Amino acid sequence: MYVNLCGPINAENTMQETQNRIRVLVVEADSLLRDMLRTVLGAEPRLHLVGATGDAAEAIALASSEKAEVTLVGLDSNSEHDALSVAQAISASRTASKIVFLGENPDRRTLAALPAFRAAGWSYLLRQSVTDVATLVRAIDGAAMGLVVLDPTVVQSLGRRETRLSALTKRQLEVLSLMAKGNNNAAIAKSLVLEEKSVENHINAIFGQLNLNRDNAAHPRVKAVLLYLQETLGSSGDDAEISRDSRRAA
Repeated sequence: MYVNLCGPINAENTMQETQNRIRVLVVEADSLLRDMLRTVLGAEPRLHLVGATGDAAEAIALASSEKAEVTLVGLDSNSEHDALSVAQAISASRTASKIVFLGENPDRRTLAALPAFRAAGWSYLLRQSVTDVATLVRAIDGAAMGLVVLDPTVVQSLGRRETRLSALTKRQLEVLSLMAKGNNNAAIAKSLVLEEKSVENHINAIFGQLNLNRDNAAHPRVKAVLLYLQETLGSSGDDAEISRDSRRAA
């Protein structure tokens, strides 16, 4: 015998709960990921999945016809341009659906292109950071409430200033730092516990990455050190002293 421990079923309450659920549309080019998102989001009691598609035209039509409150848009290197265009069209439509972006990389240029940066009610998550459905649901909730939700990795990347030195590896930066302190190749090798030949290879790689060549103006080693000082320490008397040391070490 079935016993209803929750009291009588109220059809009006049930309808109200359905109406209060956030209407979500999934736009994802990758069919496997799209099916996974359809499954997990469709099972969430607070969400009402109104559709899932990888087609741009269908996405715009569904957002309007199904009155999507939040549209989850997948961004990858292959479909990024089209996905951003779809997001712009949906956010600018009468539906004014909020947007949750699910991206691959915290790319500064991509973030600058996001239409949601000009309005409240959007989220940007990285796929590798979404370890459970709760993370995704929180982002959807936030967007629906008019909040801005950013992946922590994206916040960190926005806080980093892109410089020419960004192209260097951690080891190359260590070598360049020691060069700036006036160390010759032998001293750098001893400090980093490397063979002197390895240090020479790192230095040549640094010159290549920074596009520094020998000319009448200055040795590439001096150019590299001056660039390092400009982009990390700024110009000061101490920098000039370090620069003189680096010339002696060159």
